[in-house]
Formats: sequence, C-alpha cells, structure tokens
Amino acid sequence: MHIRRGYLGWGVFLVLTGAVPLAVRSGYLTDDQIGRLWTLWPLILVGVGVGLILNRTRLDFLGGLIVAATLGLMAGGLLSSGIGTLTTGACGQDSGTESFPARDGTFAGDGSSVDVQINCGDVTIGVGAGNGWRVEGSDAKGVGPTIDATETSLRIRPTEHNGTSFWALGQRDTWQVTLPNAVPVEVDLQLNAGQTTVGLAGAQVQGFRLDLNAGSATVDLTSVEGIGGFDVTLNAGSVGVTLPNTSMTGSIVANAGAVRLCAPAGAGLRLRTGDSIIASYDYGGHDLIQDSSIWTTPGFDSAPVQIDLETKANAGSFALDPEDGCD
Repeated sequence: MHIRRGYLGWGVFLVLTGAVPLAVRSGYLTDDQIGRLWTLWPLILVGVGVGLILNRTRLDFLGGLIVAATLGLMAGGLLSSGIGTLTTGACGQDSGTESFPARDGTFAGDGSSVDVQINCGDVTIGVGAGNGWRVEGSDAKGVGPTIDATETSLRIRPTEHNGTSFWALGQRDTWQVTLPNAVPVEVDLQLNAGQTTVGLAGAQVQGFRLDLNAGSATVDLTSVEGIGGFDVTLNAGSVGVTLPNTSMTGSIVANAGAVRLCAPAGAGLRLRTGDSIIASYDYGGHDLIQDSSIWTTPGFDSAPVQIDLETKANAGSFALDPEDGCD
C-alpha cells in the first residue's frame, strides 16, 4: 500500500480531532485531562525543529506528523469542552485583591439596558429587589470599572491599569453586578478572556445577549419572570445554559467551543442544528424526534412551555442535559 505523504498530516489531524471527543464520551478521558491537552503546544515547536533537522531525508515527514498530531489533540479537546480552562490563566495570574468603591444607582424607566464588557476578568451578575443596581468588586489597584449610567441605562467598561487592559499580565478584575427585579432589563454582556456566572432569577428580561471570546460562562434562567430574546455567540469557549420554565426563542452559535443545555421537565423543545462536519450534537436519548437538522419534542405545538432555539456549531459541540449538569 502506498501512502501519499501530502495527505498524511491531514489524516492524523482529523483522526485525533475526532478520537478525543469519542474518548471523552466513552469515559476514557476526564475534563481535567482534556484541559491539560493545551499544555502540549510546545510540541508544535519540536515538530518544526524536527522537520528542519530532517529536511531532505527520507524521514522529513516526521516533523509534520508531530505538528499535525499536536494540533489534532488540541482541536479534539476544544470540540469536547471548549477552552475555558485555558483562559483562566491566560490573561492574568490572579484575581485582583484590592476592593474598589461600590457604585449604586436606580432605573426609573419601564425598560432599561445593561451593557457590560470585561476584558480579562471574572464577572458575576445577579438580581436584587427593587429598581436599583449595584457594582462592586476588586482589581489590582482598587480603581474599579468605568461606569456610565442614566435613568434607563447602565454601561460598564474596564478601566486601563498602567496602560494595559486586554490580555494583561497582571491581576484579573473581579466584578459583582446586581440588577433590579422591579424593572424590565435588556442585558448585553461581552466577555473577552475570563469567566462569568449569570443568575437572573426573578428578573424581567427583555433580552439577553452574550458574546464570549475565549472564556467560560454559566447562565441560569431557571426562575426568570419572562425573557423576550436570547442570543449567545461563542468564539473559543464553553457555556452552560439552564433554560427557563417559560416559553422562549433564541440562538446559540458556537464558532469554536462547547455548549451544555439543561431543560426543565415537561418543556417542549425545538432545537435547530447546523451542518458543519466538525460539529456534534448530543440530543439523542431525550425522546426528541429528528427531522433532518431539527430535533423536536413530541407534542411541541401543544406544550405549555415552548423553547425554540437555533443551536449551531461551526466547530464545537452541543449536549442536552449532560450528566454533570450546566453549572
């Protein structure tokens, strides 16, 4: 049998990219082991070096195989669980320890917007009683974020420390944002490297939007009073979403990452998927009926709670009601 060397590297890459998620599903690899796959990146340099040393010899293909195998293992880890474990330490060594002065305010309008962006940090978003909001936390110098607020809007942005903000090598910012339950809010959250925990129990959510770039997120919609729209985009990350016991429509797009969905008992689900060959959808075993790219609960049209979501992965995975939950 003759093996064409031009395709050998691609073959190794694709085999390992698919083998890692299969090993995870079969229980041969743990989440901790998957997280450590990213530490193999120095092998890419080794492979390049081996290729240079063996250039114009019969073994000149070995360097390319090392690179292909390393990239395949890393890509397989990404498809399995995203890169939330990588980003925890990629943009800062420790969380800031100096508390900044808390900021408070109130919303007066019938509907208000909340726009939060954090670069390299951890943010927790919760809900409190009344129509007031609050921002507290810590960072490297106790400065706090830049906040612009009116009676109907709240905008939170990182304050640069020593001329650096994104991918900083110093400490990560840590914010706690409390939103009101008495005023309908539209939430727009952008996370660039870091972690976020969002719990919106009791909130009147007019709309929720999350852009996650190299990070991890947990979104709990269990006890929202209502939700008008839901839009999540992942660019290299992982997210767990606990869906509400109320009807909703929305979209979750994973350009590179892993999504975990947890649905309430008795809810009618309609999950629309994409057609990427490097995406996986673990929707089987939940009594859903598949029709081409749509998975639907029997009797969806008459269900008291109807959840209709576009779940599209360009390079990643979706799992419904995973054993380890969505936290």
